[in-house]
Amino acid sequence: MATKLKYLDPATLLKLGKLPLRAKYVVEGVISGMHKSPSKGYSLEFAQHREYSQGDELRHIDWKVFGRTDRFFVKQYEEETNLRAYILLDTSNSMAFKSENNIDKFTYGINLAACLSYLLLRQEDSVGLTVFDEKIGKFITPRAQFDQFSNIVKTLENISPSSTTGISKVLNEFSSHLKRRGLIMLISDLFDSPQEVIRSLKQLRFKHHDVVVFQLLDPQESNFDYSGPVIFEGLETPDSVQTETDDIHTQYKNLFDRFIDEYKTGFRSSGIDYYPIMTNTPIELALWSFLAGRKK
Repeated sequence: MATKLKYLDPATLLKLGKLPLRAKYVVEGVISGMHKSPSKGYSLEFAQHREYSQGDELRHIDWKVFGRTDRFFVKQYEEETNLRAYILLDTSNSMAFKSENNIDKFTYGINLAACLSYLLLRQEDSVGLTVFDEKIGKFITPRAQFDQFSNIVKTLENISPSSTTGISKVLNEFSSHLKRRGLIMLISDLFDSPQEVIRSLKQLRFKHHDVVVFQLLDPQESNFDYSGPVIFEGLETPDSVQTETDDIHTQYKNLFDRFIDEYKTGFRSSGIDYYPIMTNTPIELALWSFLAGRKK
């Protein structure tokens, strides 16, 4: 019988104390729950083999595996199998949006980034942090020492939403910092051109990076449960518009669903792990879903 876990809603979690305490509470609770569950555990580590990609040296192909599977796999070596993780957090103004009774996407992202950092360092992996809006604001090089958690938390506690979004541009700049293969985790609402974002992330996949995307959304952005006349103000522009929401509800929903589907389809076809998360989702549950998706 599966263990039934109890999760705190994000607003309640914020009352537990400072960011480091919240991160430890969430991670230790999730790991404890996974140990009690009937599943066979999880791993953030790379497999000892990966599928052959154009540009790999033929001498690294494991012919024994080919004989069993009729597929080409290359062996990975110790330098390649030590996990090196990069967390990228979107701090653009659109992340400040929140609806009634929910926390804003930015605050949710900060807490998720802290939890992922603590989790990775807990298992002695290297982790770094990049915060960005239309450009990279801070880049912390991945390290495995546990004082790295303090460095990351200090940065997370001293940033605030600002400026416009430039995800694709930032990803292209970010790739120049990468010296070898790693796990790249993007936390963002993805309010940018899906085609450009997908193209930039596909370039990282082409270079053999493992890519995970957490798309943070407010329930109101998805449901659009407004009624009557409403004035909408731009978070990243000075524009505002008044409209009768009943007249545009169906059109908005169609456009939003198409926006999400474009990301979903593009990520799936590119081998990118995609986790859409509403800000009323307990962070423990978001972390659990991520870990369960990476089980051996």
